[in-house]
Amino acid sequence: MEKLRKIIHVDMDAFFAQIEQRDNPEYKNKPLVVGGPLNRGVVSTASYEARKYGIHSGMPLSKAKRLCPEGIYIPVDMEKYLRESVKIKDIFYRFTPLVETLGSDEGFLDVTGCEKLFGRALAIARKIKGSIYESTNLTSSAGLGPNKFLAKLASNMGKPNGLTVLESTDKVLRKIKLLPASYIWGVGNVTNKELKSMGIETIGDLADTPVELIEARFGEPGRAMHDMSNGIDNRDVVPNRGIKSIGREITYRNDIDDLSILRSTLLLLLKKIARSMRYKGYRGKVITLKLRFSDFKMISRRMTLKEYTYGIFDMHSCAVSLLKAVDLNRKKIRLIGISVSGLKQTSEPDSLLSGDRSRDENLTEAINIISNKFGENKVTLAKIIEKDDVFD
Repeated sequence: MEKLRKIIHVDMDAFFAQIEQRDNPEYKNKPLVVGGPLNRGVVSTASYEARKYGIHSGMPLSKAKRLCPEGIYIPVDMEKYLRESVKIKDIFYRFTPLVETLGSDEGFLDVTGCEKLFGRALAIARKIKGSIYESTNLTSSAGLGPNKFLAKLASNMGKPNGLTVLESTDKVLRKIKLLPASYIWGVGNVTNKELKSMGIETIGDLADTPVELIEARFGEPGRAMHDMSNGIDNRDVVPNRGIKSIGREITYRNDIDDLSILRSTLLLLLKKIARSMRYKGYRGKVITLKLRFSDFKMISRRMTLKEYTYGIFDMHSCAVSLLKAVDLNRKKIRLIGISVSGLKQTSEPDSLLSGDRSRDENLTEAINIISNKFGENKVTLAKIIEKDDVFD
């Protein structure tokens, strides 16, 4: 007989907002919204106090401001949040190598067979929550179940700072089937509207609908949705300790077509990316430029470097080449983003002048050291003068 799996899902509570409330006592117990810029960006995270006003992630900040004009609105500080994320994920790996992280603030852990080392699965979940709080002074919610669907559903039901167990029993499944179909993993707004058009409102409605009808409407994902509605989820926890890309983006307050401003923005973003790459121990080779125009059309362009690097200026030169290939006379730019992929792990001594580093990486390392010592805002990169600036 196959051994029943023990899956834990851990999700940080309003992660970005909670960090800011921890670091700024004046924000505690107040409606706090992290995102930006105010009139053109979207909500990244809202505190639980802000959620009472109907504010949620992905909502335009302009709408959030209308819903809660007395709220506190602050920009994203991704570097700070990623530092906390690294601590949290390191805690996950103390208990099992089978960790599948999702974004910066949640993950699945398969702790099947770990009982001899750390105690029962429920005790492991408690230890993880306790270790996270001890290390970061942040609360998390955890769910325990025999599969990923039930574990994630359990963590959502216990928010904030909860620990919920959902077993695959008839009693539990009867209660789950009373929940809205939107609680099924993968059922977003569009899918939920389609389900409602079929007369499917609850998880039980979905479970009672012949799987052939669901699969005919939604394809293979439809079968997976139908399985979950019956408490079935055979997906494994797939370890993904290595990350695929590191990127940043920014939405302008006003649409931009000035090449010098766009170049300066790329330099600012790549400074943050290079800092993150060095902190995580990565070099990269593939540079991807992302642009969203004033009409919301989005394009991306990609280039591969000759060598792996985390050097700011080599990556910036590549990014500017991609930018210049875009016709900026057509329409202005609303959002610009840059990411580095094709990553490989690197291990280097901490000395500044390492023989294994390129000249650009040594300069980047110097910038990182100064930023670490005096603060990131203490280092400002001057505009790069290019041939076009000199000979125009």
